[in-house]
Amino acid sequence: MGSTLAQSEWHVAGDGAIGMALAYRLHHHQSATVTLLTRTHQPDFVDLLYEPFGEPVVKWSCPTNSQHDGKRKFRRLVIATKAYSVEKVLQKWSPSLEEGATVYFLQNGIGFNVEGLPDSARSLFVVNGGFTAYLAGRRHVVQSAMKPIWIGVENGDPSPSSPDLENDLQTLDAAGFQVRWTPDIVQHRWEKISINAIVNTQAVIYDCVNGRLLEHPQASVDIRTMCDELGSLFKAMSVDIAAEHLHQMTLSVLEITSKNICSTLQDYRKGMKRHELEYINLALLKEARSRGIEMPVHEEVYARVTELFDQNSEG
Repeated sequence: MGSTLAQSEWHVAGDGAIGMALAYRLHHHQSATVTLLTRTHQPDFVDLLYEPFGEPVVKWSCPTNSQHDGKRKFRRLVIATKAYSVEKVLQKWSPSLEEGATVYFLQNGIGFNVEGLPDSARSLFVVNGGFTAYLAGRRHVVQSAMKPIWIGVENGDPSPSSPDLENDLQTLDAAGFQVRWTPDIVQHRWEKISINAIVNTQAVIYDCVNGRLLEHPQASVDIRTMCDELGSLFKAMSVDIAAEHLHQMTLSVLEITSKNICSTLQDYRKGMKRHELEYINLALLKEARSRGIEMPVHEEVYARVTELFDQNSEG
């Protein structure tokens, strides 16, 4: 498939595990070139280690860019950062976007600010259904699972709207991603943040890798109850996500990411005060409050984890 695709250039903002794994797989594909956009100045090329599914480690030299110079323009920008960093990424890199550029938002959360996006740019939302990776060391990425990735637009287009977007999806597919276009991206986003709202908070409370949550009886009880509360919320929102489906999906995520330290727990262990939960848990709670839906376990869990972050950062 790769030989039939036009050469494409991708810029990936976000040098965490997911961003670097994405960059490697695009880089490794013959019809795509990739540049990793970094927050701070880096050498023109940095050596990264990529370990796919327990296979031998691959070392590769990745081109980087840390500063908009006003000369080169981007046609494709993937933002693979925390939700609270999206605004800063757009402020920094929007001047580098071509007219009609495509921007892929790959965030765990909703409600982040995209005001810096040019009017001509095309926004696509990416829901990671199980493309998982973690850092085993500095710039050492371990790919742990590859599940479908859902891409779509908020207005629910039933299919990609242009040939160049079709080409992008084919390139991602040829690079090994299980890409699926969906007219139901809004529903996929709600499902994704629901699972994150459950897993990430429980991981902080028990200070453990995802898989260990299955060993804590109280965590299991809270996970079930949080799914039930969300089932009631989504029924009120006319969103087709049932509590039992959400529970099975959450257990599946815990299994396929059993060795992963979730991003919220990583932030907590680093002593960071800022976290993504305002775009995940709080977003869900705001929806519930606006409809008069009570979610006491979600309220309690969100308050507890927020307090833990506050105490941790003060210490």
